[in-house]
Amino acid sequence: MKVNAITAGLVLPILFIAGIFISSAVGYWKTESSKNPTKFTTGIFEGEADPADIRGSYSFSDLEKAFNIPVDTLAKAFGFSNSENPGEVKLKEFEETYGIIGDFEIGTSSMKLFVALYKGLPYEPDEDTAIPQPGWNILNKEGATDKETLETYSERIVSLEGLEIFTETVEHSEVSEETTIKGKTLFSDLLDWGLSGEQIEEAMGMVMGAPGDSVRDFCSENGIGFSTVKEPLQELLDKM
Repeated sequence: MKVNAITAGLVLPILFIAGIFISSAVGYWKTESSKNPTKFTTGIFEGEADPADIRGSYSFSDLEKAFNIPVDTLAKAFGFSNSENPGEVKLKEFEETYGIIGDFEIGTSSMKLFVALYKGLPYEPDEDTAIPQPGWNILNKEGATDKETLETYSERIVSLEGLEIFTETVEHSEVSEETTIKGKTLFSDLLDWGLSGEQIEEAMGMVMGAPGDSVRDFCSENGIGFSTVKEPLQELLDKM
């Protein structure tokens, strides 16, 4: 059967529109990229979102929805806490903001690794993938990955000091009050205030306690004078 030009001109657009409608209905037609990472389909993690599928176009808000990690936590981990709209920060901005630091790089892969360790999910990072110091501190306090496994990534830690694009502006007196070591100060407080684990242990002359331990209680349990530890630690904080 022959189809004349007029009939073809009417039928083809209808078929095209119908094809789009059907494809959209079954999930094949997408006008924009999905912000939902693929999920594990087998094993103990079946049904969980796969960190390996995180992309540079994802924002912190996208990750919060996909992995149930608060935007504030993600922003703090990567130095964007004081961004005007941290939820809108996209991972592709990491390379422009930080990029290569020493032998490592803060990029999209860094977020993949952070999310994996925070949620206790599998992920094999590139050899040059870095973990920002603030992110490392959070992983030690809140992450689902066990400490022994987490420690295998300790050599990837990089400091963001002097590199953060959104720095907090506060009066000196406020900083001094906030970062003054007291009897109730925890090791996690020292980490949150910017000290690295290496700095703390060097000042103490020994391995530090767990993040949730009080510095004073730890000293008491180990027969160390609190003041002998407090002074060198406070000096480090005052220089920051």
